[in-house]
Amino acid sequence: MRTTVLILNGLFLLTDAIAQEQARADASALGPFLLYLTLAAIGLVGLILRRERAQAHIRAIREGERALFWRGLAITAVALLLTILFGALGDSLKKAGDERTAGFAGLIALTIALAYLLLALLGFGSVAAVLGDAAAQLFGWRDLSMGWCVLLGSALFLLVVWIPVFGWALGVYWLALGIGGLWGRSEAKEAE
Repeated sequence: MRTTVLILNGLFLLTDAIAQEQARADASALGPFLLYLTLAAIGLVGLILRRERAQAHIRAIREGERALFWRGLAITAVALLLTILFGALGDSLKKAGDERTAGFAGLIALTIALAYLLLALLGFGSVAAVLGDAAAQLFGWRDLSMGWCVLLGSALFLLVVWIPVFGWALGVYWLALGIGGLWGRSEAKEAE
């Protein structure tokens, strides 16, 4: 009797573990879909809140891709370097016993990282619109509205970025285009 209870108990634990793994698999399949919805929403909100600026950003991306890419890559490198430097400074100051200054250096690193993330999110809508428009034209869909272009571009972005190495390189390229386009547009406005 005792052996039967132990076997049934083990079988129950095994089926419970399998059921939990199935629930985790279902939840993990939902992740990319939620990421797509989030990116599409960010792109749409970015275009809605700054309609004229977004059009100028889209024109800048279409006209000067190479210069915007290098500008965006330089901004990415500087932001990454400053974030790492201030983070390391905060860590070394914390080890030295200066908690207050270490917290301030960490706050500066966090501020730089969040400002870069904000630039990336603002630039994503325009890059997604350009990608979606190019994909729509490949399918023969002319004059597609900007909202559909963002939805199509967000899906294309997520599908391509999952490809190892090549997709990652294209993701970095598109990220740099978005950030460089924002920076280039603000420089052009200041010159006028």
